[in-house]
Amino acid sequence: MDPVFIPVQSSNVSEISYDPDTQELLVRFVNGSLYKYLDVPENVYKSFLRAPSKGKFVNNRLKNRYPYLRVE
Repeated sequence: MDPVFIPVQSSNVSEISYDPDTQELLVRFVNGSLYKYLDVPENVYKSFLRAPSKGKFVNNRLKNRYPYLRVE
């Protein structure tokens, strides 16, 4: 099934998607690149949705904490 993306208000992140079954978080940046973060707990995803700065959240709570790969 194709991921369902949620648009977000951010100067850095354009949309995000989360699959609770696989714990995969997809993050599309405004420059068009798409990253998949693995083994992300659902509570972290929900915190990401509520975060006032999506870019800071990526840098402080996702990078170097969860394995990731560039999809596009």
